[in-house]
Amino acid sequence: MTFDQIRYFCAAARLGSFSRAAESVYITQPSLCAAIRRLEEESEVKLFQANRKGAVLTDAGRLFLEDAQNILEQADLAMTHMQQFAQRDRAEIRIAYTYSLADAYVPRLLKAFLEDEGRGCVIYSDEMPSDRIAQGIREGRFDFGLGSRIPPDPELEQIPIAYQKLCLLTPRGEDGCFKEPEEFAAKPLICYRKDYPMYRLLSELFDRAGIRPHIIHYGYSEGAIARLVEQGVGVGIVAEIEGLEKYNVRILYPAWLTGGRSVYLMRHRTRMVTQAARRLQERILSGKENKDNL
Repeated sequence: MTFDQIRYFCAAARLGSFSRAAESVYITQPSLCAAIRRLEEESEVKLFQANRKGAVLTDAGRLFLEDAQNILEQADLAMTHMQQFAQRDRAEIRIAYTYSLADAYVPRLLKAFLEDEGRGCVIYSDEMPSDRIAQGIREGRFDFGLGSRIPPDPELEQIPIAYQKLCLLTPRGEDGCFKEPEEFAAKPLICYRKDYPMYRLLSELFDRAGIRPHIIHYGYSEGAIARLVEQGVGVGIVAEIEGLEKYNVRILYPAWLTGGRSVYLMRHRTRMVTQAARRLQERILSGKENKDNL
């Protein structure tokens, strides 16, 4: 059974004529009659009875007509919903990203996108940790997100878009080069929050270096940590983000401080997103607005 067969059947039942029904659906009468005949063969019931006056329904035909009309109405309603969604889709983007991308990269990206190909779009954005971004994508609250790598998830695709190496921040007047990890471990440390992927990354780094830093503060972003370092609260290890040089801190790269953080575009593997959201994702993946460290 196909939608065309149902549509042809309903047209013939409504108009009471195979010829007029064929005209109304823009096919030939033999094609329409053949489709209805196949429908009768598949259902193993006679839907129309032979009558010189035209297309006259049998009892089975009248019973089927009610269901057939409901099917077409539901199909029309579904198409209307899809068209409404498509219209809205062309205009709305829902994106979430980590705080580290909020100062420079995301504003630059969105400005360029809106100027080049996003006229008329409305963008809803949120700043939050990577784990919460992933949860929001799973729940359908975001079209996609930008953040650190999270543990593998069968629902989510994670595509790397940039790499940020680690660096050590100290107050501008602080002495020492921190050539050995023990020298660093002797200082009070301002670290990322424990529920952040960056905390997990740094914990692995400290384990490899065989040190246990004295953490006195947990911050939520590179900027928040840098501002505390400025004030002499402690030292910090952060991902080298774009704009880090604007803070009144020293940025060091001791040999023992290896590794870094990749920034990922996160999206659901199967859920449909808006046309505008797809275009923005394509722009991000092209690297058009990306710098070496975002």
